[in-house]
Amino acid sequence: MTFSNGEEKIFDVTPYLETGLFRELKDPTVFNSVHPFLGSIQWNNGLDLCPDTLYLESFTTPTLRKEASA
Repeated sequence: MTFSNGEEKIFDVTPYLETGLFRELKDPTVFNSVHPFLGSIQWNNGLDLCPDTLYLESFTTPTLRKEASA
């Protein structure tokens, strides 16, 4: 994802897939329905993630850093 400050990061949703309604995201059709929503992301089933969670729990990979500096 690219954040408003220009940082590019990756958010791993895997830890959430065993929690409550997030189990529905194991269905590829549901998972792939993700779209931008009010400064965050939301799936067609109504699940969303807080923008702060997305930012704070995401990470930058060396590959992203290398591509950004190119």
